[in-house]
Amino acid sequence: MQKLVIQTQYRENYAAHDQDYVHGVSEAHWKFKGGTTYVVPNFKDFDGASALVSRLAKLITFSNSATEEYILTWNIVDHAEKVCEDWEAPVQLHIDGLNVTALKVTKNDEFGYMRSEILEKTESWTMRPENERDNYKVEFLMNDGDFAIGDKGLREWIGSKDDVVLPEAI
Repeated sequence: MQKLVIQTQYRENYAAHDQDYVHGVSEAHWKFKGGTTYVVPNFKDFDGASALVSRLAKLITFSNSATEEYILTWNIVDHAEKVCEDWEAPVQLHIDGLNVTALKVTKNDEFGYMRSEILEKTESWTMRPENERDNYKVEFLMNDGDFAIGDKGLREWIGSKDDVVLPEAI
């Protein structure tokens, strides 16, 4: 088995935050901020790979005066090949006719950034042009085996475990 892997670059224009900045006129100040690894598992259509990447590019890439994300590379690799660093969470893409669904599982291990009670965060969404999302869902696996559904469910779970007043976003 093989998989299609797409690597992107994300960057921000720090000058766009200046009040007097005029896109296309003022000097931009782009900073590279990482990127995303997208994976299409069980890939078999080698002849159609280029066309599929072009189709997915319309969903993955975007550009405006403040931020942009674009494809750096893509290739087809063995299903067991490591495609990103241990601290990264690749986005798995599932194609069903016209719909492309994304699934991202972020483990909260030694590289984690979330509260220690959270073991992993699972996000899913339907991809739309220019990296827009429909039907976004998030679920957290907690250290006691419970699942917290959405940010509200996470706040409720944590609130039931301690007396901490939680911020709106975690």
